Amino acid sequence: MAIVAAALADDGEGAAALLEPLETRDVCRVAVRLAAMAADALLAVAEESGGGRAEALAHWQACIIAHESRRAEE
Repeated sequence: MAIVAAALADDGEGAAALLEPLETRDVCRVAVRLAAMAADALLAVAEESGGGRAEALAHWQACIIAHESRRAEE
């Protein structure tokens, strides 16, 4: 949960520091689980609001691209 909290606070360095003591295999498992949880939550919200799966995934991709482009500008 601390990793998620750090990431949500836009503290990538803090999240990375929390992951650093873990073995690569464990870091990969954490990343996959977080991605699955995010996708599940996104699709649940899309279904509740009447949107479709494709629309939700396109929105998610756009958000990721926007976030990464803001980081590149810094």
